[in-house]
Amino acid sequence: MIAIVAAVSAETVLLRQSLSPCEVRRCGTRELFLGSLFAQKVALLHSGIGKANAASAVTALLESIETEVVIVIGCGGAYPNSGLAIGDLVLASAEILGDEGVVTAQGFVNFATLGFPLLEHGGPVMEQHFSTDPQLLAAAQQPLADATSLAGAKLAIGPMVTVSTCSGTDQAAQAMVQRTGGICENMEGGAVAQICRLYDVPFLELRGISNQVENRDLSRWDLPAAARIAQRALMAYLKDRQAPQESA
Repeated sequence: MIAIVAAVSAETVLLRQSLSPCEVRRCGTRELFLGSLFAQKVALLHSGIGKANAASAVTALLESIETEVVIVIGCGGAYPNSGLAIGDLVLASAEILGDEGVVTAQGFVNFATLGFPLLEHGGPVMEQHFSTDPQLLAAAQQPLADATSLAGAKLAIGPMVTVSTCSGTDQAAQAMVQRTGGICENMEGGAVAQICRLYDVPFLELRGISNQVENRDLSRWDLPAAARIAQRALMAYLKDRQAPQESA
């Protein structure tokens, strides 16, 4: 089963319209949409916004169904100098928890430097950087590049940064880029990656660019365009993906 996780329902309208047949069950306190997309069995879940919602949703999901891969989909903000425009697509090479740590007089100190493990999994896991499975990443690149090119958009591959407090100023954006080297900001992906690490389930993440991370100006945002490119790209990936062989 392929699990698809988005923060809100506005990010999955096209996917849910294409699910056939579609069964709705409960997954903890949330609705879980079960069906097929291009002969792939999928489970689609809306987590809610933010790390706590994302972590609780994916934990409930992985405790409920056998999952081959978790795919995070949604919108994100492009950091300065990323070369990304609104309507472009980012495929995460990794997720970075960007604001887990302490702000000191000398600057930001992350959990790894403090010596605090984020989770225990065969021993303490110190890093705040969760890499995408390299085989999944490689397999996704061509269908996503084709889909974005067809839409007149650009595909970028690089690290995404997950935060609890969004960077709403030019200064904050520059500071986060310097700290992490990320190209795109969001509020859920790193939490999903952390839970997937705990359960040994690989993850992918696709985000359409809805805005630049700059002095906050909602008039310059386009959330629908970001959601459309992410969904169309995911459908192209699923269509290209070879279905696993059924055991005899």
